[in-house]
Amino acid sequence: MLHRLFALCAFLSVLAACTGHWDPQSPHPGGPSAAEFGRAEDDYRLAVADKVKVTVAGEADLSGEFTINKLGALTGPHVGQVQAQGMTLREFERAYADKLREGEILRNQHVTAEVTSLRPIYVLGEVKRPGQYAFTRGMTVQKAVALAEGYTYLASEGTVEITRGGTKVTLDLASDRKVMPGDEVRVPSRVF
Repeated sequence: MLHRLFALCAFLSVLAACTGHWDPQSPHPGGPSAAEFGRAEDDYRLAVADKVKVTVAGEADLSGEFTINKLGALTGPHVGQVQAQGMTLREFERAYADKLREGEILRNQHVTAEVTSLRPIYVLGEVKRPGQYAFTRGMTVQKAVALAEGYTYLASEGTVEITRGGTKVTLDLASDRKVMPGDEVRVPSRVF
């Protein structure tokens, strides 16, 4: 009896993990909801390959559009590398301003940052055109599969595997699950 109760608890834990929306970089325990992600860039965490437009008020030579490198840093003119991975835009703005101050480039500066291009998504497995695709806000698993021109004959159309930040979860495709930048969406093969 105790064994069955333990198995039921384990099953419910796995089910809760699979049905929840998760973001390994999120400051919120369960990850932001789809509405939160689409609503505010303040909750978005920067990552490798994001393109960020940095504007230093009145200083065009210190401003520009930069890509976060594989080390998770952005290299700005005269300031050098500024760590960006895992930061919100507001945290990054403060870090960039601190670099300007520490380097004695500017004392009182107003820095703004905005994401101009997010990491791509990858749609793989049993789709007609597997590959890398540009992420757009509000993208769902179904839209990602449609970008890859739909299923192949061998596709299992009932489930999909999403890998985010090294964590892989198998989900029911009927749900309107949101895709996040950098996600790998894999459509598995049917079992004959």
